[in-house]
Amino acid sequence: MNALFVFLLLAVAVAAVPSRNVLPVREALDLSPRIISGEPASLGQFPWQVINKFTIFLGTAFCGGALITPRWVLTAAHCADCAFDFTITLGALYSDGRPESQSVVVKTTKGVVHPDYSSSYLTNDIALVDLLTDVVLSDYIKLIPLDTEHLGSGVSVTASGWGKTSDSSNVVSQILNFVTLTTTSNTICESVYGSSITEGTLCCLGAPEHSTCNGDSGGPLIRVDENGRARHVGVISFVHIQGCASGNPSGYSRTQFYGDWILNTIKSN
Repeated sequence: MNALFVFLLLAVAVAAVPSRNVLPVREALDLSPRIISGEPASLGQFPWQVINKFTIFLGTAFCGGALITPRWVLTAAHCADCAFDFTITLGALYSDGRPESQSVVVKTTKGVVHPDYSSSYLTNDIALVDLLTDVVLSDYIKLIPLDTEHLGSGVSVTASGWGKTSDSSNVVSQILNFVTLTTTSNTICESVYGSSITEGTLCCLGAPEHSTCNGDSGGPLIRVDENGRARHVGVISFVHIQGCASGNPSGYSRTQFYGDWILNTIKSN
């Protein structure tokens, strides 16, 4: 069985754990990576997108997330597991901390990781961050509704985040980027990733060298429904160990599959 290399969020910290080909796409702050072959977003284009900076025992890390209620952010489990605290930035276009009059920063210590999350296989890679109080919505801070449909293959979707431009790049991405992908079948995904693929996994492929990458983890994958409304369909989770631009599918936690867990967690807290 191939080694799963998990980047433990410090520039020099890498560990191997037993799984197949799966590389989580979170990243250390000093690499500040971004989406491969994406396009720069405009202010307010993805108003549900948040920056999730969190602290674990090895240091501080960078992920994305999505605002799904005025109080709750949906992200990946590997962007919340063992975190001491979270700094959530809403309404921002830039990731470098520059002053933005429309953005809001919220600090919290409460994250809820899916109880069946596996850090080895990145199954059930989904979590919620509790902002503890409601944020004020605006033109630049909005909610993204959760999709309730089971997506098949061949659906056009969009991922957003501040991920790498290439596998070799450490160039700082200051602006939010997005990339268009297409959903693919779990059967195809299983042939690449084996037992890491479950009912709760959604897989996507992009045009050559179009993908999510390190730093995008936890961010939203969305589709636009027949009424022109954006819906949250997946949480950015992993790419292939050969690299973000390897041409292999990227993996997401399927929003529809975890809908009951999300709603029950919010109600019980």
